[in-house]
Amino acid sequence: MTELFQQVLDGLSSGLVYGILALALSVVFQGTGMLNFAQGEMATLSAFLTLVLLNTGLPFWGAVPVVVVLSAAGGALIERVLVRRVEGAGELPLLTLSVALLLGLNALMAIVWTTDPRTFPSPFGKGLIEFAGLRMTVQQVGSLVMLLAVMAATAALFNRTGVGLRLRAVAQNPASATVLGQHQGLWLMIGWAIAAAVGAFAAIVAAPVLTLSPGMMTFPLLLALAAGTLGGLASRVGAVVGGVLVGITNGLAGRYVPGLDGDLAVVAPFLLTAAVVTLKPTGLFGRTRTVRV
Repeated sequence: MTELFQQVLDGLSSGLVYGILALALSVVFQGTGMLNFAQGEMATLSAFLTLVLLNTGLPFWGAVPVVVVLSAAGGALIERVLVRRVEGAGELPLLTLSVALLLGLNALMAIVWTTDPRTFPSPFGKGLIEFAGLRMTVQQVGSLVMLLAVMAATAALFNRTGVGLRLRAVAQNPASATVLGQHQGLWLMIGWAIAAAVGAFAAIVAAPVLTLSPGMMTFPLLLALAAGTLGGLASRVGAVVGGVLVGITNGLAGRYVPGLDGDLAVVAPFLLTAAVVTLKPTGLFGRTRTVRV
């Protein structure tokens, strides 16, 4: 039983990274109906910027706020300069733009930093924590605390503040929100900024484990897409819960399902996602998507 709990705990650690990425995808999807396939590359760029600041001598906890602000500004700039020009053109142009952003950012990072993996320092140090027969590294514990704090802050923003309420109103019913005097374009830009800032935390937490490279978040993004589909991209809670379920399912399958060890374990969460959407196409917590007109 202890081994089972250990596997669940390890799956939770990775699942929260997928959940954070899925949360960022959900914020953009609710506002624009766009699946931002470049979310992983945007997050990776944030991790590279963090490493640049660390190399200048800035302490980690001084670099993170700077990078989060820069990431938010970058997300807002992408929405303002690129996304807004094709928002009303339909889903295919949005999809094409998303893929172009993915390829463009990946190429830019490869040109500037090369494709060689780089060591990213852990902000939480090294060491092992043992409790009731369970073991976690200090990096895992610190990552869990940071990601849970980010999720709590995001939930508070959307549910407890005027900014969050306006963002939700524009996403759920843009026509009515405009009639009530809300500037639709402004709030969509803010939504992109929030998504970019949230994604930055996922990359900063993942980089010490995965090692930093331009393609670092490609595989986690695929699992985040599965997580969002499983939980429901139209639900921020669903996106996070989906991430946790994907992480735990992946971990348990790799340990207990014969033939699914290593990278093959990813088959299990995708099968789970396929089974859920067959029964409930909008996901566990999803609802019918709002279509912007």
